Amino acid sequence: MALRAKLTLTSLVLVVLTMIGLVPFVLVVTALPLFVVWLGVPMFLGAVLLLRLWCDGARWLAGSIGGNRVPRPYRPLPRGRGPAGMFSWVRVLLTDPATWRDLLWVLLSCTVGFTLATLVLTLFGAALFYLAMPLLLAVTPPGIFNDPLGPLVVLDHWTEGFWMWPVAGLAVLLWWVTTPGLMTGWAVMTRALLGPTRSSRLQGRVDTLSSSRAETRDAAAAELRRIERDLHDGVQVRLASLGMNLGLVEQLIRTDPERARALLASASEATTSTMQELRALVRGIHPPVLADRGLVGAVRSLVLDTAVPTTLTVHGFEVEPADGPDGGRSRRLEAPVETCLYFGVAEALANVVKHSGATRAGVVLTLREGSVSASVTDDGHGGAAVGAGSGLAGIERRLRAFDGSLHLASPVGGPTTVTLEMPCEPSSPKTTPSSEKV
Repeated sequence: MALRAKLTLTSLVLVVLTMIGLVPFVLVVTALPLFVVWLGVPMFLGAVLLLRLWCDGARWLAGSIGGNRVPRPYRPLPRGRGPAGMFSWVRVLLTDPATWRDLLWVLLSCTVGFTLATLVLTLFGAALFYLAMPLLLAVTPPGIFNDPLGPLVVLDHWTEGFWMWPVAGLAVLLWWVTTPGLMTGWAVMTRALLGPTRSSRLQGRVDTLSSSRAETRDAAAAELRRIERDLHDGVQVRLASLGMNLGLVEQLIRTDPERARALLASASEATTSTMQELRALVRGIHPPVLADRGLVGAVRSLVLDTAVPTTLTVHGFEVEPADGPDGGRSRRLEAPVETCLYFGVAEALANVVKHSGATRAGVVLTLREGSVSASVTDDGHGGAAVGAGSGLAGIERRLRAFDGSLHLASPVGGPTTVTLEMPCEPSSPKTTPSSEKV
């Protein structure tokens, strides 16, 4: 009953919005011939943007009926100001097939959609009308409602109005049976015309991959420059100093053995420092704990080292219990996927410590069929945002290179939840200590 009441109310909204939708349609059609006198350019821009807002409302209604959101199929508008930017917008809007599908949908909505919605309202109104027939005959003057079914049926007294209740029952039955199908038909039509087509989805996918590839290329170049700078400013200087000390030792070993021994001790210390710097540099590229223990073990080490008390919960990684013959094993993912998620979780936990003011945090690793996700939650003050220059923006760029996504929920006052999700295929199991809860 609640579903049919919702659909009936939706049909009433559709009848009203269908008439309103004719306004931007007429403005767009009128603006096209006015391009020759330039007046049509701003008129066309305003009408198309207004039409898209109206179609967004129709997508929302169709999504509420069908249960799945209808995505917007439009091409991104170019950035720019002034006349050049305005004409770039006009060019994109005119060449975007979604613009013309919106106009076609308005025509179909004013005919087919209006008919479907009107049928729902007519059946519902007829049921109410015939149920109220005794009351209408009693309170109105004779001759107004005396022939509810035409001249074949004439009612002379209000008690005869009860004869119309079987007709009301039939109207209720028809309304009950046909309303879901009628409104679903409208939703299917709307999804087919206002949703993205296969070609537009492929084009959007190509644009996304091109953008993520460019960002990945820039990130890789920046990482390479960082490694070169660290090697040049740290390890290379230490190795040059070590070579000079060994050269001095070779000269002084016969004339001044004491100084030669001191230089050898200094060279030994320099060798140890150089090894430590190299380990730190390699750890920044691919942490050894990640290679040895996999994603679960590496994230566990992050959790244990976090200053804020943090719990770790794992779902889907375990293939043997902790008391099994191997002491518990966890599934391994592809190395690039593990590295990406590891650094994403590390950055999210660093943000928790530095910016959130949280007293507790939690990490949840979930492996499903074809995807893996990591959620970091804290009880801090919230208000986090993915913006240029922030650590979250860097995580998002790294995820896009793997066709992944970042979802942020951080209302003011908290809590904050950062979810990293990536497609993946599990690799062979790796023996690791059990990590169901830390």
